[in-house]
This record gives sequence, structure tokens and C-alpha cells, in this order.
Amino acid sequence: MTTVFDLILRRLVQGHPEQLLLLLFGGQPPDFIRMADSSLPQSERRADTVMVVEAHGARFAVDVEIQAQADPHFAARLLDYTVRIHRREKLPVLPVAIYLTPEAEGSPPPYGFECPGIRVLTFDFQVVRLWEVDYLQPTLQTTAALLPLSVLESRAGPERIAWAESRIHQAPSLSTEERLDLLVVLGTLASRRFRQDRLSHRLRDIMIDSPFWEEQRAKERTRLWSQLLLTFAEARGLTLPSDASELLALLDAPALESLVNKAVTTPDIAATELRAVLTRQGH
Repeated sequence: MTTVFDLILRRLVQGHPEQLLLLLFGGQPPDFIRMADSSLPQSERRADTVMVVEAHGARFAVDVEIQAQADPHFAARLLDYTVRIHRREKLPVLPVAIYLTPEAEGSPPPYGFECPGIRVLTFDFQVVRLWEVDYLQPTLQTTAALLPLSVLESRAGPERIAWAESRIHQAPSLSTEERLDLLVVLGTLASRRFRQDRLSHRLRDIMIDSPFWEEQRAKERTRLWSQLLLTFAEARGLTLPSDASELLALLDAPALESLVNKAVTTPDIAATELRAVLTRQGH
């Protein structure tokens, strides 16, 4: 199911890759060359987005991953993606983590490990903290596709919602479809930070009429069900794989809801089924 973050990247990458590069690199971004396949070899995983760019005569790939919540395994996953992209594209890879909120940020780079007395691996990656970005700086003033992200800036108040909404409506470069998508993203992010009652009537109407908004509500329900099941597993003392939350995300909504209901009514059965599902999914 598509998330608001998928929509952000899709619109940035498909229509305005140069604006995404400005967000990542500032006023002197590399030249955009092409999009690369975001599926990863020998894996069912898919990166958020992969771009091939060029700077100072050298080409490299940029892997961009958006994090909306804390994930203790994020750095290891980013390392895995980087190696797979490097092997497929035969290019150096710059991994970039975009954190939406401070709560989403994990351990700072570099990531690595060592054996006794030997440093085996050091893996560095670039970090973009959206709440630290100054969206009023001249470089980003003309980047309409980044306007929805501006409500995440720590210095921005609820008045930023109306400012961003107005600029999206006035941006001449946007198609009608792009404009509606950006307004839905703006409403979603603004609701998370400032509550839905801070949105204008027009923006709320756009969100209510959007099929994407209903998808977001369904996505939120499945996220809550997954959290409930993880809490249930901990309470029952179940030994679960380290990527249990990711494995639960592969289940459809009816399966998750059924497990939650069983956790309340028949907890022993729920524990057995949850363990079986995660073991089966993990192979």
C-alpha cells in the first residue's frame, strides 16, 4: 500500500528530481542523469529511490531512504541496500537517510562492527533532518515539490500550512494531478504535527475527497495493529526475529486484524499463529 512518503518521493523523483537533489546537496547539487531501478538484486526488498547523478565529471548513485519512525536495524539495512546497488550499477553509492522527525533518528553514522582488536567495517551515510531545513532560503524558494515538507521545520508554526498551501496553488509548473498530490501530502504532514483542525476548509475537503487519504487511514490502522501484536509478543515472552516489525508489515489488513482479535479472545492460539506467521514469512 502506498504511503505518504512514497507519494512524496514519487512526485519529487518523477517530476522534480532536481529539487530533491537541492534538498540533499544544497546550492551546488550534482547533475541528474537518470533514475535507476529501486528493486534490489537477490532480495524482495525495494529501496525508496535510487538516482544516478554526476558531479565534477564523476557519476555515482544516490540511495535515498525516508524514515518516519525509529528503526534499530535501519543502518544495517542501509548498508545492505548500498552494497546491492553498488554491485548492480557498478558505481559508487552515496546513501542518504531523510528523517522526518527527531523521533525517527537512530544512532548517528558511522555504522560498523569489529572483532576483538580488529575494526572490520565502518559504513558512513549522509543524514538530512527535515526539521532542520530552512525552507525559506533562496535555494529552496522555487522548489514547489518541497513545499509540503516545510511544515516539518522546527521553527515553523501552524501559519506555515496556509503559506505552503497558497504557494502550491500558485505554482505555475505543477500539473493538476501534481498539485492535488502535494496538497494531500501537505495536509497529511500538517495534521500529524498541528492536528487536522488547523487545516483550511479547502485543504480538508481535498483530503476527504482523495482516495489516497483513505489509504493513509487504512495504513495507520495496520501500523497500530502491528504495534499491538509486537507488544502482545513481548508480554507473552515470544522470541521473534529482529525484523519482526518489517515482517508484520507484509501481512494484509484482514490478517493483522484477525491476529489482534485472537490476541484478545484466544491469546494462546494467537501466540502460536503469530510465531508461525513470522517464521514462515522470514524464510
